Amino acid sequence: MAAAAASKLVRIDSMQSAMPVRMTPPGRSRRISAATPLGPDVLQRRCQVVLYYSKVGHGEEAESPATVGAWMKESLSAVLLSHPVMAGRLRRDDEGRGCWEIKFNDCGVRLLQATAEVTLSEFLCSEDRDEREAKLAYWEDVNADNPNYSPLFFIQVTQFQGDGYSIGISCSLLLADPFVLARFLKSWTRTHTTMFANGQLTKPPIHLCYSHTSGHPPCHSNCNSTAISATATTTLFKVARNSCATNAAAATCFREAARKLGTKPASSYSLMISDRTVYLTVESAGFDEVAGGSATEVAWRDQLGIEEISLVEATKPVHASCRIVPCAGETLVVVMQPSDEDELMVSVTSPADKI
Repeated sequence: MAAAAASKLVRIDSMQSAMPVRMTPPGRSRRISAATPLGPDVLQRRCQVVLYYSKVGHGEEAESPATVGAWMKESLSAVLLSHPVMAGRLRRDDEGRGCWEIKFNDCGVRLLQATAEVTLSEFLCSEDRDEREAKLAYWEDVNADNPNYSPLFFIQVTQFQGDGYSIGISCSLLLADPFVLARFLKSWTRTHTTMFANGQLTKPPIHLCYSHTSGHPPCHSNCNSTAISATATTTLFKVARNSCATNAAAATCFREAARKLGTKPASSYSLMISDRTVYLTVESAGFDEVAGGSATEVAWRDQLGIEEISLVEATKPVHASCRIVPCAGETLVVVMQPSDEDELMVSVTSPADKI
């Protein structure tokens, strides 16, 4: 019964853009180096985070999720000033070399309000929660022919029936890896908390405007995105940064993930190497890639710290999830630098039937 309840409609009620409060200086971008042209499927790779909260505030002082969503737009605009890449768009560079870049052009983050027709408790207890979770983190596929106007970062506030809400985040891996995203979310939390404490958030807030064409019903969540496979598995590893070359570390983690899952390794895998915010490399590698270093399996929960993200009165999530969404059928290895420490984090995401 809980699984059936979780399959009910999640309705998108409104959509707006949150842009930096001031214009970003021209000329800033994040370079993307790709060995081959970025196909339409590659542009849809993303990180999905969903944070669940039992309620907003306490007693008579409790604020509705709609109010929280409106305040989020104000604090988002403030924090984007120091994180302009998050409001950027994908485009081919101006030098005509076929390269790609994320242009810091202030186009903004998409912020949505949604309503679920089940309670939070029903959703969290549903057997198919992982499959249904994509409905809580809206995504529109990037237009491969004209990506300049495609948002790369979506935040969805979903109100459940009576007992809570969720904040769902979909962020292109071309924009930020999970650790860059987590740092941004923590920075946003600090900005939001400070603005709330100092009375800088509008009260009553400026509510999100209804953005769909007049006369048309609210849309179903994720109506413009490719389907997510709930069977993909991600394993996270920690590798000493100076123990081997980056590609060798990726190969080691690729093989170790196959061993731990007891599956047959694929003949090749896709590889993304992120150096935090400045440069991104996208390529492919084969099973015969030279491995190096040793890998230690770790948990997302212990490394990202997203369970501490609180936007209202220090209310922490009752549950949090993070997943990497790859192209259909591919094995995706992402190499990340979480901090200035001498460590790399490497995620290996693969379909259930192979790695």
